[in-house]
Amino acid sequence: MRHVVGFLSGLILGPMLLLVTGWAFAHLRGLHAAGTSVLQGSGPVALAGLVGLGLLVALVTVPPRMTPMLPFAAALVLGGASGTALVRMHLLERLPVLPGTEGALTLLPLGVFVPLTLVLLAPLFVGTRWVREEEGPTDEDYFDGLYDEDDEGGARPRSSTRAEPVPAHHEPRHRLEDDH
Repeated sequence: MRHVVGFLSGLILGPMLLLVTGWAFAHLRGLHAAGTSVLQGSGPVALAGLVGLGLLVALVTVPPRMTPMLPFAAALVLGGASGTALVRMHLLERLPVLPGTEGALTLLPLGVFVPLTLVLLAPLFVGTRWVREEEGPTDEDYFDGLYDEDDEGGARPRSSTRAEPVPAHHEPRHRLEDDH
């Protein structure tokens, strides 16, 4: 189920990447044409949008527990839009006009989104991203430390009801058995 939800989320992420990048490009191009600095006008907001997109792409591609279908679906959208821009640009010009559409239509035929598409495809080929590991302590970790050892070598239950965390480097205790 997580792969289906990830795929559908990626279908939303792909157009969002296109539109926010196109919106930031249009603003930065306008600042450049006016001869002003990036730190004036809407420049900081455009840069913040690009930084936010970079962080979002990193959060989608890097964590090992994330489903690979999310970045794959976003890569399908970006790669499909880039390919369509090269072959049949008139199809993309029929899309509804949203903020950022003009900038995205300028960047798409230039191939700007191809490297991003490759980055988003990379998690698809990492085998550990397809399987969810079971969490929780093993039986040894769970039962280790439930009993304290007495002076006589017997075990008695702990009086405290609160379990103490077991350090990662802790080895299980073994009871010494008498040879009598």
